[in-house]
Amino acid sequence: MCARIRSRNCRGSLLSLALIAGFAQAQDSGTGTDLQFGNWLDPAGRIGWEGCDPDGGSWLNAENKRTPTGFLYGCAPRLAEAKPLGDNGWRYTGAVALGYLHLGGDEDNSNWRRFRDADDGVILQANFSLTRASDGSYADVRLSRLSRDNQYYRAVIGQAGRYKVQAFVRSTPNVLSTNARSIWDGVGSAHLTLKPGLTAAGSSSAQVAAVSAAQPFSTLSVVRDKQGVSINYLLNPRWSGYASLTHEERTGARPFGGPFFFNYPFPANGGIYEIPRPINDSTLNFTGGFRFVGNVWRTDFSYTGSFFRNAYSAYDYQVPYGLYSVAGAYTPPLYQGSFAYEPENDYHRLGTTFGRKLSTWNGDFSVNLALTTMRQNDRLLPPMDCQGQFGQTLAPPFIADCANWNTTDALSKKRAGLAIDNQKVDARLVFLPSDTLTWRSSGRYLREDYSGTYWAYNPLTDQYGYIAENGSQGSVVPGEMGLWDRGPNASVLTRIRNLPLDKETSEVSTGLDYRLDSRNTLSAGYSFTRIERAHREVGTTHDNQLKLGWNNRTLDWLTFRANYSWLDRSGSDYYYNPYEFTFSSSLPGFVGADALSPHTVSALRKYDIASRTQQKLDLMATFILPHEMTVYASFRGDRNRYDAQLGRQRFDTWASSVQWEWQPNPDTTASAWYGHDRSTLAVANVNDAIPSTDPTLGGSTYPDASRWWMDDAQRNHYAGLNFTRRLGRTTLDLAWNWTSSRGTTRYRMNSADALTMPANAALTSGRYPVMVYRVNALTAGIALPLGQRTRLRLFNTYERGNLSDWHYFGFEDTLVYDHRVYTDGGPSNYRVNLFGMMVEVQL
Repeated sequence: MCARIRSRNCRGSLLSLALIAGFAQAQDSGTGTDLQFGNWLDPAGRIGWEGCDPDGGSWLNAENKRTPTGFLYGCAPRLAEAKPLGDNGWRYTGAVALGYLHLGGDEDNSNWRRFRDADDGVILQANFSLTRASDGSYADVRLSRLSRDNQYYRAVIGQAGRYKVQAFVRSTPNVLSTNARSIWDGVGSAHLTLKPGLTAAGSSSAQVAAVSAAQPFSTLSVVRDKQGVSINYLLNPRWSGYASLTHEERTGARPFGGPFFFNYPFPANGGIYEIPRPINDSTLNFTGGFRFVGNVWRTDFSYTGSFFRNAYSAYDYQVPYGLYSVAGAYTPPLYQGSFAYEPENDYHRLGTTFGRKLSTWNGDFSVNLALTTMRQNDRLLPPMDCQGQFGQTLAPPFIADCANWNTTDALSKKRAGLAIDNQKVDARLVFLPSDTLTWRSSGRYLREDYSGTYWAYNPLTDQYGYIAENGSQGSVVPGEMGLWDRGPNASVLTRIRNLPLDKETSEVSTGLDYRLDSRNTLSAGYSFTRIERAHREVGTTHDNQLKLGWNNRTLDWLTFRANYSWLDRSGSDYYYNPYEFTFSSSLPGFVGADALSPHTVSALRKYDIASRTQQKLDLMATFILPHEMTVYASFRGDRNRYDAQLGRQRFDTWASSVQWEWQPNPDTTASAWYGHDRSTLAVANVNDAIPSTDPTLGGSTYPDASRWWMDDAQRNHYAGLNFTRRLGRTTLDLAWNWTSSRGTTRYRMNSADALTMPANAALTSGRYPVMVYRVNALTAGIALPLGQRTRLRLFNTYERGNLSDWHYFGFEDTLVYDHRVYTDGGPSNYRVNLFGMMVEVQL
């Protein structure tokens, strides 16, 4: 299967499918795969762009056309004159562009390279189109190669009203760090070994810091290679078929946490590692179906499948630091940690849609039925990957033999055997009783059933639970290995099984659109949603939502739209601990259940199910000005209030924007815009104090003195300008983009007891340093004719970024702090200049 082989082989197999599919006949039904192709240099995929057509987008006249809300449509592209190809009626157009990019400044900065990954070098772009008017046949090929990891190739063949076949190959980079210093060899593989000079479980912090500092900067990135083919087929004037197949493979490495227990409360102990996690996985997606469209009835039958696979089942990494028991006992060394990857899974969906026109009130009725199943049935891995023993030599015994845990015989079953099965019914009804009134109603039912149970049980030792943090936690703190048995560990609280989250959603809605006159339309709608959840803090939630709208065109030069919605969520009583059945305290023989500390404070409310009210307001105005100008202004507000003493208390977002567009003629276009948004988030919580059984806020476990509050504010500004001017065969392009984001986080607390480490209270200031993201980019380009079919395109982009993230403060000095080892150096300021030139030749 493609998941287990190199992408080159997968490309070949999918392109073969594309050639086979080319012999079929299909109609373009709008179902396709990745219909937009482009890249950072040519976002719209318009190689050989010749500007706007002076004849406009209509055969009747060349006037610019506007949408019903007043916006100018984008101009019709100026098409090159098609040339005959032979005597069989085919005509062709095309262009080839060969160029070179040169970068200067901080071109290795990860924020600049993020989705570009640009380098000095040759670039290639081309397109070629064939058409035959006699039968509507066509073919189109487009390609763009900026680098090995940033390219696309796309081919489409078809016949208007009969079939369309598309195939593509694409590579997209995602650069995550360019200033990484790894203390491991084997980056990108499933086995990370320590650099020379370091000893597994035997290195000092000074040794690790020295090796880290000696490493040159390296790049951590993930590349997506994707291939696909789609086909649309007209069986007869009423029936059509469609199918698409895509394969995507991700390869590379990215920064990732590799815990080996706490370090901050235990100096020179534990281990917090930021490891370069290897990425090598693939996803195969398929969609296919048949569609019928009649005078009265319409139907659609479809199947969708998605299959995710990992090239590796797990990866491991050597750890440089040893561990010691806080109780002074002997701790056998642990030399490495390991992580399992996300489980491989299969997704299947069968769906059908039936629709019918109704004679009553010009009505229309449709119902959508779907059955979905998601399956995870991986071969499971052993709980541990060690030799000898792990833990510490204390009674009752806190030490374990690796031989009882490094084999799949230590599992309750060898495969996961888990699934989620969904059933959905979605019905819609629309009536038009008159030319001025539209009535819409809908109902939806969705049931999500979790299937399968996994018990964390080792039949070799007759123990429940899982080994915490690769065995490191139980090696440091006695009794925290994560294992429960009916003997000396009968009081250990640990997770013993999976958590099924069955859910049932029922929703009904109705609404009216009423046109008062030719210039005013009012709308109103109401919806009710009931969700029943298993094993959640709130068993049933009720959402009541009201929506109001007004569209106004009283003035010929103004279109105004206003929308308001109000939502109220309520539900059954909130229970703070619905998860007890997944812990060892639910097992027969557990000792001390009455003395356990609470799962969490009872006053905490999780925001996704807590009671809340929400209000949304959207105001939009489009001004039609003389000389083919348009101004658009908008305001949006979203206000959320949560019924919570602890947890999320409010989340508000406010945004405004203004945009100006000008298209005086096909040779000149200009636009400018400015936007501003701000959001505020308020969260409250409490730190636990002395252990007790009291879950209430203000009690002995969660006293008022341990309460804290956090307010997070985000402010964003956006602005930009675009100008294009065509003078004869010369085209000038100018663009400016500016983004400025500022985030502040403030906090307050009742006392130092709100901190995990109260001794650090003297270091607190009530706020974290400001987070800053500010980017300015200026681009200028000119296309000059060199001949009848040749032109020279010159372009230059200067970008400056100012970034500040307090999470990475001090990393310019060292990436190693005691037993905490970081790999990524974090964001930094940059200035980059990119110059390019391309010679474009019309075929």
